Amino acid sequence: MKTPILKKTYKSGFTLIELMVVIAILATLASIGYGPILDHMNDGDRQKANTNLKSVFTLLQQFRMDNGSFPCDDTGERLQEENSDRDFGDLKGDHSNAYFRQLFFKSGVESEKPFFAKLAAPGLNIQKEGDEKLAGGKALAPGENAMSYVMRRDPQDDTVKMAVDKSNTPLSMCSVYPSATPYAGDKLQIDMTSFRGHFFVLFCDGSVSDQESNIEETEDNETIGVLKEGKDIFPETKRGRQTAPNHLVLTPEA
Repeated sequence: MKTPILKKTYKSGFTLIELMVVIAILATLASIGYGPILDHMNDGDRQKANTNLKSVFTLLQQFRMDNGSFPCDDTGERLQEENSDRDFGDLKGDHSNAYFRQLFFKSGVESEKPFFAKLAAPGLNIQKEGDEKLAGGKALAPGENAMSYVMRRDPQDDTVKMAVDKSNTPLSMCSVYPSATPYAGDKLQIDMTSFRGHFFVLFCDGSVSDQESNIEETEDNETIGVLKEGKDIFPETKRGRQTAPNHLVLTPEA
């Protein structure tokens, strides 16, 4: 009987051209799906910011009921005098952290969690809620607050910051691009990275507005945007004059 001869078979593989075509197709599919995937992943961050803004509004409303106005220089000085034995940190200044610290005195606030929102601006990267350490000047330390706070200018003294008092006036925002000095209300810069072009405004009536359609990138920096209709979020006077320049937007101390 003859022994069968085993023949060696070779399985053909992909050619270099075929591999390049497959890689090109995968790259195209990835580029098409990348944006929607990131948007979906960012939905939770946007919802968290929206929810926390409404929580902050509740705290601010309670503060106004207890003190006669929203936090301002006057309420900060008064609370400091009346509670000299309690140290939460500075209660006025050029950052929103200081004015939000006033809420810890009479509003029953014991948590830093409502002041959290993702702030992913380059070099800042606030990704976690506050550590809940309040005493010893540690309340809302730099990096533990991502909410901006809106105030009025004193016409007679630019160093004095007064509480807003109109129901259709912005009260808090996120995410305004952090700055060492307050922004005038008509010159806001928006952090484009935190919520992928979304920008939330809390008004004194408790409503929250998503200003996504009003944001545009600046030509020289894709991480910073501006409000195309920035003045429209501030009310006009009865004579039709814009009030945006009369307001200050204090950014977080991050």
